[in-house]
Amino acid sequence: MPSLKTFRVEFDRPTATYLSGEIVSGNIIVDIVREKEIRGLFFIATGQANVRWTEYNHIRKKKNHRHNIVYRNSEKYFEFEYNIIAKHRTNSRIKIPFGYHKYPFNFQLPHNIPSSFEHKYGHVRYTIKAIMDRPWRFDHQTKIAFTVISTLDLNAHREKCLGLDDEIIKNFFSCCCNQGSINFQIRIPSSGYVPGQSIITMMNYVNSTNNIQITKISTKLLQKLKFYASTPHTRLNSSTVEIVTKDTSESFLTRGQTTSGILIPPIPPSYLEYCSIIDLNYELLVTIHVSGLHFKMEKNYPLLIGTIPLHYPPSAPSLNDINASTTISFPIPTPGQFDRSHLPPEAQTIGFVSPEQPSASSNNLDIPPPSYEECMSGTQDIMDQNDSKYVFGANTPWAPRYPVFNYPQTSKIYINERKIITNIVSAKVLNSKENKNQQM
Repeated sequence: MPSLKTFRVEFDRPTATYLSGEIVSGNIIVDIVREKEIRGLFFIATGQANVRWTEYNHIRKKKNHRHNIVYRNSEKYFEFEYNIIAKHRTNSRIKIPFGYHKYPFNFQLPHNIPSSFEHKYGHVRYTIKAIMDRPWRFDHQTKIAFTVISTLDLNAHREKCLGLDDEIIKNFFSCCCNQGSINFQIRIPSSGYVPGQSIITMMNYVNSTNNIQITKISTKLLQKLKFYASTPHTRLNSSTVEIVTKDTSESFLTRGQTTSGILIPPIPPSYLEYCSIIDLNYELLVTIHVSGLHFKMEKNYPLLIGTIPLHYPPSAPSLNDINASTTISFPIPTPGQFDRSHLPPEAQTIGFVSPEQPSASSNNLDIPPPSYEECMSGTQDIMDQNDSKYVFGANTPWAPRYPVFNYPQTSKIYINERKIITNIVSAKVLNSKENKNQQM
């Protein structure tokens, strides 16, 4: 009968999530059914980044023969190791009596370390391993991961969070004949967000073609990644991850307005600051699909995802301050027009982010503190190459947690707004047709 009932690491925080520079504390739990003799109970806390992927190269001299190349790189941020219950004499033996035991630990995280991150090609990972060193026997080992969040305050990067007004124009041709054009004017009030906020994309469109229809509008939040390997030689691997996709399929008229909202899920902040072997950035991709064999229209816009949201003064409320009961009424846009007078009154008050607005920490914001939720990109095991398959917890699926702010949900507001806009446009088109019929 095995003598070890329980051997695990517990954190004092249920979420096991810490900011860089904070103190991590907890207990090593040992529960045994009979006395156990050991040389020491070792505690190892590690923070490191690893990059690893495999590429397959065909060798021409040998048919159907592939040569695998494993590219890798790593960097270590800290490693704290000490013997929790050792005696002063070297190689001395210690007897742990039977029963339940708790051995406390604590250590301080460095300030200049990157946020936790997991991907199939690389990760930034923080772990604690406890080792029960047994003489003349296999050691008992247990391992657990915890999340580290490196603060990215959007207020310190306001120049990268400015809103945008942009225009996409595509001319269509068939057999050298001009079939007209489609004009899209896109407005995003800010390019800086935190998880829990919604990216609201407002679009005016004018379709002056004869027989080409707008079939679908897609907005996608993309995660753009770069992994840098140094062994066996320098190599770059790029990857794009679709975080969220929002499709709008409706009866698009010759001109009108539409709104798309994407709720940002738990994701790591931009850049992975202090990590030199993984780059992380975000983009918003707007795609307009059209009928026939014509190419779709696309445009990418860089976004900044932080951990502390922007502070808006009372004169420029955020999107989440919109009152859903307000009546929406505005004129139909004409080609080339896209100013704030054509937006609903609520959208006019949003205001673009200004770099002159004062900075504020999360303590000054009138919103509840964030919750910490598991990353939506899936889980990974935390087994490293030098870990034995008998390490307790190494095969357990794990995902880092990121701060998510509890903003009021505005998606329903903008769904209702889009319906009202469509009804207004339809009514005006119908009135126009009736007027023409009466004149005839």
